[in-house]
Amino acid sequence: MADGRPAAGALRPQLETVMAGGAAGAAMVRALAPMIGWRPADLFVVAGLDLPQDLVPATGTRPWHVGSVLERAVKLAPQSLRRLHEAVESLPEHPPAWPPVPRSSYPLGAGELLLRLLWNRNIAPYSPKVLYFIGGGPMVAHSTMAMLGPGRTRLTPQYVTAFATVLGIAGDDLTAVTGIAAATDLRLHRNHTELARLAWDARRLTNEQLSEVLDLAGRL
Repeated sequence: MADGRPAAGALRPQLETVMAGGAAGAAMVRALAPMIGWRPADLFVVAGLDLPQDLVPATGTRPWHVGSVLERAVKLAPQSLRRLHEAVESLPEHPPAWPPVPRSSYPLGAGELLLRLLWNRNIAPYSPKVLYFIGGGPMVAHSTMAMLGPGRTRLTPQYVTAFATVLGIAGDDLTAVTGIAAATDLRLHRNHTELARLAWDARRLTNEQLSEVLDLAGRL
């Protein structure tokens, strides 16, 4: 994720430890995340732990979510995208709803893990357009993407790379936690790095703020 992070091979033992259920506690996850270049909130998801209150994304923002913003942002020129991102960063932060809205109850398999990482950005998990336009993911129905959770849709290298691109997580890291190699020949959106950062910075916006951002994206 960040320059200077350990090589993917060096991350595997730590990530496997985090994924070993009860082996990882909250204190360990917080301490380990910056050491291996992960955001703490994402590493909590990988560990299968509930996010602490200071790390949860916004919840209950329907009909809007960050995926709605991304679907408009992919159409913007780089300069306009930067203006949109600056607007997002300028908005005041509000404490998210607590407790958060319950998510899927499927076991934390590889597909469910990736969907929960989307949820961690307040992106509706069944958002194939986001994967397709930003990360070169497959263009599938919402229901097909939903079946990644229970494992009824096969997780392919194309999916892994698409998720990695939207999430702003290194493909090798997602390979380490899913066991599926990332594809290397996909056509990614030219502004995919900025779009992934936008998604993260927008994850705690309220419904009213998301509406403002969507309106600005339309005008830009």
